Amino acid sequence: MKYIPFIILSLVIAKTSSSQSKTNIVNNNNEFAFELFAEICKTDTTNVFISPISISSALSMAYDGAKGKTAKEMRKVLRFTKNQDLSHKEITELLNYYCNVKQGLFKIVNAAVAQEKYHFLDSYFALLKDYKAEIKSADFKDAVNREEARKQINKWVMDNTNNKIEELLDQNSLDELTRLVLLNAIHFKADWAHEFPADKTRQMMFYGTYRQYIAYFMNIREKYNYFANEKLEIIEIPYKDSLASMFIILPSDSTNINDFCQTFNYEEFCLIEKQMKKAKVDLQMPKFKIEEKYKLKEALMSMGMISAFTTSANFNNMTGRSDLMIDDVIHQSFIEVDEKGTEAAAATAVVVRQKNGEEVIYLNLNKPFVFLIKEHFKGSVLFLGKFNNP
Repeated sequence: MKYIPFIILSLVIAKTSSSQSKTNIVNNNNEFAFELFAEICKTDTTNVFISPISISSALSMAYDGAKGKTAKEMRKVLRFTKNQDLSHKEITELLNYYCNVKQGLFKIVNAAVAQEKYHFLDSYFALLKDYKAEIKSADFKDAVNREEARKQINKWVMDNTNNKIEELLDQNSLDELTRLVLLNAIHFKADWAHEFPADKTRQMMFYGTYRQYIAYFMNIREKYNYFANEKLEIIEIPYKDSLASMFIILPSDSTNINDFCQTFNYEEFCLIEKQMKKAKVDLQMPKFKIEEKYKLKEALMSMGMISAFTTSANFNNMTGRSDLMIDDVIHQSFIEVDEKGTEAAAATAVVVRQKNGEEVIYLNLNKPFVFLIKEHFKGSVLFLGKFNNP
C-alpha cells in the first residue's frame, strides 16, 4: 500500500573520512535530479521515487555516443560540462570512486547489451569499459532470442538490486529494431544511526493531499540536524557510521505538496542545509514502502532532450553512422523504510533502436481536445465532441 505523497527529496551521501569532495559532476547530477523530479511531479500527483544517479549514469553512456545537436541537447538537460571528454572523465571517475570505496553502503554497476554482429565502433565500447560496464551481445532481431535476452537483462538487474527490481523490461520494451540496451543498477541498504524503538510504533492518521490514511508511525526522541521557516521544516536523519543521511522536507500546511515539488530546487536545498542545527526532536515518522516504474521519454523531451528520441538523432560516435535513436529510458525504483533503517534500489535502461527510415511524430494528447467521427461514404460528420476531463 502506498502510504504517503513523496516528501523525501533526496538520499544524500554524507562525507566520509576520504578527502573526496564534491566535484562539478556531483553538483550537475544533483541539479538534474531536482529538475527531473519536478518534471515528473507535473503529471504524477501520487508517490514519486527515482534514483537520479542511476538515470544520469545510464544516459551518460548514451551521451558518449552522441554528436551535434543531439549531444548538445543531452548535455544541457543532464547538466554536463561542454567538453564531452571531460564529462566522460568526471562521471566515470565518480562511479569508479564509489566502486573502490568499500563501505558496504551501496553498490552501483553498469552494463550494455548490443545486437550481435552490428557495426558498433570499438572506440565506443572502449568508452563503456571506463564505466566498468559488462558488455554482452544478443540477437534482438529474432523473437525467441529477443525474449531470452530480455529475461537475461532482467536477471542481471535482479542480481544487482537484491531482487528488488524484478522486471525492468516488459515484453513491449524491446523489438526487432532494438540494437543496444544500456543499463545501470543501484542498491542501497543502511541502518539508522539511532534505531526507532519497535515498541513505540503506533497506528496514526496520515493526512494525504486528497484523502486520509491510517499508517504505522515510528517514534523516537533524539538530537537531529533541523531547520524551519515559514515555508518548510527539514530534518536530517543519519544512517549508521555517518555514511549517509535521509533528509525529509515537510512543506507548511498552506503549501500543496505538488506545487512545492515544482519550485523547490537543489540551490535552495543547499542553502537550507547550511542553516541546519542540532535540536532535540520528538520525531513521528511513517513506515513506508514505495515501488514505482517510469518511462522517461516524455519527461526528458519536455526538459529539452528532443532529437535523441527522433529520426534526427545523431549517435555517430556509437556506429560511425546516423542510424540509431533512443526508443525510451525506462526506470524502476524501490524503497522500504522501517524502524531499523532503509533499503532502496533502482535500475535504468536506455533502449537504443535502429531508425526505420520513417520520421516519427511525437504527439501527446495530454490536454483537452475536440474529436469527431466522420463516415466515408458521403463525408457526413456523425459525431462531434470535446474531451476535457478524463
